[in-house]
Amino acid sequence: MTHLLHLLQKNETALLKTASYYVVHIGVAAAVAYAVTGNWWVALTLSLLEPSVQAVVYFLHDKAWAHAPLQRFRTLVKTASYYAVHLVVAAGVAYAVTADAVAALTLSLLEPTVQMLFFFLHEKIWEKKTQGLVHAACCAPSTAMQHTA
Repeated sequence: MTHLLHLLQKNETALLKTASYYVVHIGVAAAVAYAVTGNWWVALTLSLLEPSVQAVVYFLHDKAWAHAPLQRFRTLVKTASYYAVHLVVAAGVAYAVTADAVAALTLSLLEPTVQMLFFFLHEKIWEKKTQGLVHAACCAPSTAMQHTA
């Protein structure tokens, strides 16, 4: 149990980030699946199953990018790499649910494309949050300095 708690603490930010993206992902997936299929049951199934698989993939993708330096186009390149991964996973899950190659192909191209807009916005929000935390930690006056004044 101690190892699990340590793992959770070590990855707290990544897990919170993954969970917040999971919620966004479900909403987008449901809307797109319904728009393509016109069937609420298929949309509901896809919106719960596909993001669940993607959440694991997202976590692994985010961990792989964790040590990449912050550069000017980092978010854009990270988004493009996740888009490619997302396409493959979306196609597989959509085909497994619909057994319709055309619907699976349509969903696998449309849903990740819409999703990437939300992914990019999600990344920007988390970058600002992370930068704010780093700035607050490094630039906050120390309590020792406050007591000596």
